[in-house]
Amino acid sequence: MTLHHAGKVALEVLAQINNLFIVRLSVFILLFFVLGCGSKKNKIQFPQTSINSEIKKTLTDSNIKIKDLNYIDFTNLSFSGNSNLEYNNADYGFDLIFRFKKNEKILISGSLFLPIFKVLIDQNKISGYQKFDKTFFHVNYDVIYNKLGINLGFYEIENLLLGNPIIDLTKSENFKIYQNEKNMLIYSMEKENVTYNMTFDPKSNKLLSQEITQLKLNRYLKIYYNSFQKLNSFDLPRLIGILINDGKNLIKLTISNQSREINNELSFPFKIPSNYKKIKL
Repeated sequence: MTLHHAGKVALEVLAQINNLFIVRLSVFILLFFVLGCGSKKNKIQFPQTSINSEIKKTLTDSNIKIKDLNYIDFTNLSFSGNSNLEYNNADYGFDLIFRFKKNEKILISGSLFLPIFKVLIDQNKISGYQKFDKTFFHVNYDVIYNKLGINLGFYEIENLLLGNPIIDLTKSENFKIYQNEKNMLIYSMEKENVTYNMTFDPKSNKLLSQEITQLKLNRYLKIYYNSFQKLNSFDLPRLIGILINDGKNLIKLTISNQSREINNELSFPFKIPSNYKKIKL
């Protein structure tokens, strides 16, 4: 596959993503992820479920140990690996590097032998540029909130990528807690016709999945965490799986983390070339 053809595929996927209710921000990285070619071997095993399958559950008084959740304590964190995207019966692979400065910024770089894109996320906005068509963008969270009506900002994105809940669980009065057929605990909340579900293993106290669903429009974003590995005294998901359904199309993305470093000094090089054209998301 040529880079030009990969660019066309990227634009096609972008058209689908732009139609989604929730995905536009929370999996913003898909704006660039399809630029690579060649399938990667590390794929998460997505559950063969329909949009309603995880709603079959029973109310319970059980709960997880919120104070012992696996929030990673770090100043700087980096991990690298590869990703695989499945779309329209085709696979696309690429390499990734994530760099985190806790509560401040995240830099995501993608490459296929050579650098292809960069995305910088900070507390005020998301910026990115891609090399195949020499374009860049800036988006602030207020604009996205006004369009989507969902409060999903920097801290939620940081937690999503690290395998932490994107909603504060200490406000237990906002949640109903269910137990599914595998004895996992599901914290569920519905707000303005949007359902949030977070599934935990009560034995390990790990977050296994979280989803944001718009049932009436048959749209959802589901994130699965698997194959945890120790990073100091914490567990970092080695595999992250993302499912996107816009009611018509299904996109599957697997992020496989291979190497990790914590609390080393990190640089965050990000400079948009002067000859790149700004695009509107």
